[in-house]
Amino acid sequence: MLPILEINLKWPIASRYVVRETELEGDHPLSYRPVIRIAEDATITLRRPLEENASLYAEFANLDGSEKACLDFAHKYGTLFHANSAKTRIITNQPELDSFMNWKHEIKNIRDIIRRCELSRSNPAEAFRRFGKRDKRIFGATMLLSVKNPHSPATLEIWTETLIAGIQLQAIRSILLEGRKSVQCFECSRPFEIGGGARRSQSKFCSTRCKDNYHNRLKAQGRRTNDA
Repeated sequence: MLPILEINLKWPIASRYVVRETELEGDHPLSYRPVIRIAEDATITLRRPLEENASLYAEFANLDGSEKACLDFAHKYGTLFHANSAKTRIITNQPELDSFMNWKHEIKNIRDIIRRCELSRSNPAEAFRRFGKRDKRIFGATMLLSVKNPHSPATLEIWTETLIAGIQLQAIRSILLEGRKSVQCFECSRPFEIGGGARRSQSKFCSTRCKDNYHNRLKAQGRRTNDA
């Protein structure tokens, strides 16, 4: 029986984010970096992005690293490391952590985690050859062994301190423990999961709506071809 692993993340998400040049200490040539910050007039709500989107790790991995893509992602799920606001309990004196350079680094990092996990399931020998003795550390997570009720086994509960830690753990849990795989929808290109209690392995669409839209468009194209 696989261990029950729960990821607990309640994360502050602002109504609006902005890009600002942040001054860093020292005379490094990158002393000024564009950073995603919460707008001064923004309102903040606490949400659970990992529960709202079971394929959040795949959506993050598919970002192209551009400022627009990262900012759009932040508006949906928040910044990766800190709330950047005195209005919440999460306050940082390291705003450079949410610089676009760091976002690009974390996108590459989550892609590497996905490759390691998928290869470990499909070809353990090759995974060992490529990644053996190259362990990857997950920062910003605290593990608790929790017995929550008298009718189920103990749960390994992980409290994450940052959104990026939650995204990394979600990928590991989905691929390694639950045997899922992320694919892109034929219609909207949105990533979704197949296998392991998610959609069927043969699924090509993330939803019935996308499936219907795809086939309706093919029918319309066929009618136009016949009319021509």
